[in-house]
Amino acid sequence: MDAFAPYLAAFQMSGVPSDVQTALVNLGAILLLAQVLAWHYLRFSPVLSNKRKFARTFVFLAATTMLVITIVKTSLALSLGLVGALSIIRFRTPIKEPEELAYLFLAIGLGLGFGAFDPQTAWTGKDLRLITTAVFAGILVYLALVGLRGAASLPPRMLVHVAAENGGPGKDALASLLAAVEGVAPRVDLRRVDTEGTSFQATLVLDLETPDQVGGLLERVREVFPDGTVSVVEGGSLE
Repeated sequence: MDAFAPYLAAFQMSGVPSDVQTALVNLGAILLLAQVLAWHYLRFSPVLSNKRKFARTFVFLAATTMLVITIVKTSLALSLGLVGALSIIRFRTPIKEPEELAYLFLAIGLGLGFGAFDPQTAWTGKDLRLITTAVFAGILVYLALVGLRGAASLPPRMLVHVAAENGGPGKDALASLLAAVEGVAPRVDLRRVDTEGTSFQATLVLDLETPDQVGGLLERVREVFPDGTVSVVEGGSLE
């Protein structure tokens, strides 16, 4: 039985064509599911980025994918035109975390599943919308369980930015900084280094054993760059 049949029935008396009815129902479901995906990303994803800004693209991406597939699925000419259009489109936005790319693919998968829906085969048990929704829910539940299970065991994650005007040669300054932080943090991830003359800036992501180690971390960095500035941001605050 088609789970979306009640919604379609509500449109029957409005005089709206059946294909438009289906498109509207699919759009409503896509907007709802993509919003759930955005909430899940904000709640469970551990990536260090502007999560709220990135999550807003999920709804737009899923709905756009559904629109494109709905339009081109019945026309070979439109399908070939889509291939040509995509060959000249380049996305410049950098994806810094693999998990961000996975969420984008999940949003695209939602659009594909609902856009490829065929009303002629829905009543034979081949409703791709139900399959897409079931798989989508299963993936989110699994990720939520893994996220909740591992959240307690994850060490505090800090984003550290160091800037100094008299850092000396870039190579020596970087080596001194890494030696200082590695004595406190068991895991150091160097994200960015900028040098210009004697000016030195570096951004690192550190996994600490306890939050109390932040004080010791600041002292060690101050010893290396007594005239520099140090900024420490807790990883969860970057949402």
